[in-house]
Amino acid sequence: MKACILIPHYDHAEQFERILPRLLEAGLPLVVVDDHSPEPAWTHLAELLARTAPDAHVVRHAANRGKGGAVKTGLAAALDRGFSHAVQIDADGQHDLDAVGRLLDTAAQHPDALICGLPQFDESIPAGRYYARFLTLGLTWVECLGRQIQDAMCGFRVYPLQRVVPIIRRHRLGERMDFDPEILVRAVWAGIELVYVPVRVVYPEQGRSHFMYLHDNLRITWMHARLVAGMLLRSPMLIRRAWKRR
Repeated sequence: MKACILIPHYDHAEQFERILPRLLEAGLPLVVVDDHSPEPAWTHLAELLARTAPDAHVVRHAANRGKGGAVKTGLAAALDRGFSHAVQIDADGQHDLDAVGRLLDTAAQHPDALICGLPQFDESIPAGRYYARFLTLGLTWVECLGRQIQDAMCGFRVYPLQRVVPIIRRHRLGERMDFDPEILVRAVWAGIELVYVPVRVVYPEQGRSHFMYLHDNLRITWMHARLVAGMLLRSPMLIRRAWKRR
């Protein structure tokens, strides 16, 4: 297994600077995708990486595409550079970096599986986002005709690149917050095993979220409509798989 750490970044240079030393302690190559941050944040990020992680592979989007777009770019870049797995970590400090080793150990035991963080929240999570997660989760169970997905929104994952990147290249997946649940549903449809590892997730004080409640929720609603239609087309295959699991 040849793994790297993938960080999608948009205007979080200060938060990223705080977690970068911990990322470097993991001893894994870095792939950083900047989603066309404002110039001051991009300059800060570029100078930080040049000074502390000069071997990092850095890609900058020519225009803002969204977190999902940045993750898709990073996964494809990691595969093209010869990596077998990518640990996706948010730049805003929400993810518990102590869990990186456990995620990688699990990936080594299940090299063809998509390893997903199962978030253990504290009281810092906004109530609206907490309950909205359960709505999306229930819809993914409908789309998969099963409960293989235990959490659909946490992006703290280890992606098996040779299995996931072809899905990204074959389908027009969501570019923003709709990417995280959609790639899991399409992974289930493709027969990829999902393995969950409990991870602590916090919403840092003075943290900034780029989740746009109206626009992102509309995108997620449209994504679920498309996936339900896709489930209906695939229902004979999904029913056969569900029967074999019994």
